[in-house]
Amino acid sequence: MEQEMTRVSEARNKEKKRSHLRISMLGTFEIVNDETKIEESLNRSKKMWNLLGYIITHRNRHISQTEYIDMLWPDEVSANPVNALKTLLSRVRNLLEPLKLNNESFIVSSQSSYHWNNQIPCKVDAEEFERLVKKASDDEYPEDVRIKHYKKALDLYKGDFLTKHSTELWVIPVSTYYHNLYIEAVKKFLALLQKQNDYETMEYYCAKALQIERFDEQLHCTYIQILVDQGNTFAALNHYEQTTNLLYSNLGVKPSKELQSLYLHIMHTQKTLETDLNIIQNDLKEAEYKTGPFFCEYVIFQETYRLIVRQAQREGRSVFLCLLTITDSHGIVPSLNTLEAAMKRLYDAIHVSLRRGDVVSKYSGAQYVILLPDITYEDGGMVMERIIKAYYHANRRSLLHLKYKLEQLSIPTR
Repeated sequence: MEQEMTRVSEARNKEKKRSHLRISMLGTFEIVNDETKIEESLNRSKKMWNLLGYIITHRNRHISQTEYIDMLWPDEVSANPVNALKTLLSRVRNLLEPLKLNNESFIVSSQSSYHWNNQIPCKVDAEEFERLVKKASDDEYPEDVRIKHYKKALDLYKGDFLTKHSTELWVIPVSTYYHNLYIEAVKKFLALLQKQNDYETMEYYCAKALQIERFDEQLHCTYIQILVDQGNTFAALNHYEQTTNLLYSNLGVKPSKELQSLYLHIMHTQKTLETDLNIIQNDLKEAEYKTGPFFCEYVIFQETYRLIVRQAQREGRSVFLCLLTITDSHGIVPSLNTLEAAMKRLYDAIHVSLRRGDVVSKYSGAQYVILLPDITYEDGGMVMERIIKAYYHANRRSLLHLKYKLEQLSIPTR
């Protein structure tokens, strides 16, 4: 009986030795064995977790004390940095203590260097993510196998590498590498799913990617197209509006031609076939009750511009083009936070100052472009001054400058 218990005990110990630590570094930083989990949110010593992350990331080499000190205190001068490092390492060892299955040491010291004990088997999500992406990228595999690998890889990516340490100098290049690898993998994965018309899966993974990378316009275009392909044009238009506002407010740029073309495509496909002219007329009449000028997306402004120029050419009328720009006192585009509020106030000033026949669009994060048909240069200048007056009347303490350019369009004669 005693021998049997000994064998059972030995078997359990062997099983413990074979157990892998699961280390998550993409998004939340945590370490888990079969019985215990430690995570960054439970112990908020940022420097301690920073050190642990560095040790795990570089666990295949011995790291000198000097390298640790330069990494941990790049701009600080310590009276005794070696002792400070030893103290921090002691705290890291204590942090890892609950994870011990036997009597092993997680961090080993040798000849003034410290390294992770690679005798302890562990699986790191970032490394597993990279491995799966490389397999999925191999076009020698069948597409269904590649899709499975991509799905496993993308499910591992719960956020950028060591998110809470994103400003650490050593983290930045590693995080950038995994981030770019993730975005590239998502795009290839979506292309494979497109062939199978698996729009539901495409929508899920594209939306997840946009939470991680908000400013990738190609991903936004893909997401909008996915919504259109599913017949959800309302959601597609809503996302288009959110995307253009995001680009204007955070990057100060207007949408690309690809995004604008996608908007036109949505507008053209939104209307179903209708043969009752009364229904169409009632639909068009909705615009009659709106006051102020016609505000529209820039791609619609371009189409309207062509229409108005053709009418002016046929009827011999004048058309003026105006550009309103907001700058600071030095003529430079102000910060985006300041600019967003100022552009909203300028919108209000334009709305109360222009006629219903005038056409307005946002041209960039700091500019509005306006079409003024049937007007003289002098009247156009008066209109612009009226807008400026309305803007400053509502913003008496504004330190920003509002200026305009006004030019008559050159209308070719037939």
